[in-house]
Order: sequence, then C-alpha cells, then structure tokens
Amino acid sequence: MKKLPLFVVGVLVLGLFAGGMFTIGAIGDRVPLIDMDHDGMDDEWEGHHGLDNTTNDAQLDPDEDGMTNIAEYLEYTDPQNVEDSKIVQENRMLVFIGVALAMGVAAVMSSIGIGIAGAGATGVAAERPDKFGRLIVYQALPMTQGIYGLLIAILVLNFTGLTGGPEFAILKSPYVGWGALAIGIVIALSSVSAIPQGMTASAAAAAFGRNNKVFGQGVIFSVMSETMAIFGFLVAIFLLIASGMLG
Repeated sequence: MKKLPLFVVGVLVLGLFAGGMFTIGAIGDRVPLIDMDHDGMDDEWEGHHGLDNTTNDAQLDPDEDGMTNIAEYLEYTDPQNVEDSKIVQENRMLVFIGVALAMGVAAVMSSIGIGIAGAGATGVAAERPDKFGRLIVYQALPMTQGIYGLLIAILVLNFTGLTGGPEFAILKSPYVGWGALAIGIVIALSSVSAIPQGMTASAAAAAFGRNNKVFGQGVIFSVMSETMAIFGFLVAIFLLIASGMLG
C-alpha cells in the first residue's frame, strides 16, 4: 500500500513529461488554419506565395532549390525564391566563415612573420643601408601566406556566386558550404608557417649583413619554411574541385 502513492506519482511524472514532449513537437509543426486542398499548407500562405490553393502541390518545387513546397512552408521560407531555401542559407553562412578564416588567419600570421623578418632586417639596414633593396626580399617572403589566403577567398566567393560569379545555383549543392569551411581551415592552419619563415628570414638577413655571398642561401632557407603553406594552398584547390566550386 505504501508503494501505491510512489507508483501514482511516477505515472503522473511520466505523463506530464510525455505531454510536454508532445506539445513541443506540436509547436514545431506548422498547422494550417484553412487547407481546402488538404496538402498540409495554409491556403492564404499558398496564395501569398503564388501557389495553387485548390490542388495538392505539396511535393512540387517551383524554385528548384531542392525543397518541396511543404518543406518551405514548415521552414518559413519562400517557395518562389531559390536564395531563401534553408540549404542555400546554411551554405552561404559556411562560405562566409570559411572565407573569414582563410583571409583573417592568413593575414594575422603573415603580419607576425613580416614583423619578425622586418625587425631583423632593420638592424642590418641601420649599419649597412646599401643592402636595403635586398633586405626587402627577406621581409616580403612571409607575405605569401596572406596572398594565398586572399586568392582562395576570392576564388571561393566568386565560384559560389556571392560576388557575381558564374553560377549561384552551386549553393544548392549539399556539401558546398562544408567544403568552403574546410578550405578556410586548411589555409588558416597552413598559414602558421609564416611565423617560422619570418624567424628564418630574420636570421638570414643578419647573416647577409655580415656576408654578401649568403644572400641566395638565406632566401632558400626562408622559402623552405613556406612549403607547408604551398601544400595547404594545393589542398585548398583540390577541395575547390572536389566540392564542385571549381571545374
């Protein structure tokens, strides 16, 4: 007899929980007020968006964005606007994040590398101003990672149609956004090589200040640090092709 109240309480708790879950699910589903054609979409909404509210057109896709009319209705998107589809919105957001990573991180890393190389080159130029022209080469080397980030950012924005490129419809593809994000991550991580390149270029500038003959060797040593950035740039190009943005 003592266990009966606990059992009743347990049943009530489970009932309330199940009722709450049912309510949450009901709220998530958009229920039409008037649906004379029984297609699951409100007749007023259909008329407002240029659909036929006298026939069942729930499975049609007039804007050819990969979302049926009923899916557009449930997601509160426009069935006549390809740019308004959920997948296009998600892909556009991921493209923006990927571009921001590619250019933003690459710019930061290049700035650090340029600063390190410039600090070393400035000391040499103070004593040997006649070597200023060739010292600029050492400082400019870590800038290439920023150039890779800029090129990739321009390519991604162009081939996704966000800067007036050839085909906006590419954003309807399911993996374009994730591809752009992966490209941004690859460029961002590989651009870290600008820091050791700046350190090597600074040491090379100091060695060049003492011996003119080591200029070429110093450039080679500095460029070696950039190979990882070159590999990252090549992988980014392959990702552009694999995701359908290029080629």
